[in-house]
Amino acid sequence: MTTHPFDAAVTALSRNAWLPSGEEVALGKEFFLRRDTLQQRLLPGMPACPDPQGWVTQHVFWLEDVVGVIDSLLTAWRGYLPDSHMVALLDEYAHQARPAVPYAADLRRAWEAEDFESCSVEEAGWWEEWHVPGTERQALDALTQRMIPIGAMVVAAVDRGQGAL
Repeated sequence: MTTHPFDAAVTALSRNAWLPSGEEVALGKEFFLRRDTLQQRLLPGMPACPDPQGWVTQHVFWLEDVVGVIDSLLTAWRGYLPDSHMVALLDEYAHQARPAVPYAADLRRAWEAEDFESCSVEEAGWWEEWHVPGTERQALDALTQRMIPIGAMVVAAVDRGQGAL
């Protein structure tokens, strides 16, 4: 029976069979540092959203950026930590966010086709309602919900590994 690397990481962490190494802790911490400092991106000419959560489009771009952060980190770290559970956790986190990458490109193309130089908050809201329909919002919510427990496992792994250092 083959075990998925993510499942093996979760099992090892929950059974206290994995004590993350200093390098794994450093990778996890670097991920959180980069993820937490990502800037919210707007489409060119799109006004800031009056809602503190921002536009759905901003969340899609954030997911795209998270994938980019993880991809660059894993490119640099995978050779040092080839069978690492931390790599498996981050790989799964990116896997869950990856469907947002082509969707972000679709949204950029749709915005460019409108040829907006700028628009009002109301117009931006209408544009999002049209281009990010309810079914897409539900899919993004589900994707985000699947990422939360994976992120929690990364936090737990970093905490456990730091406690041992």
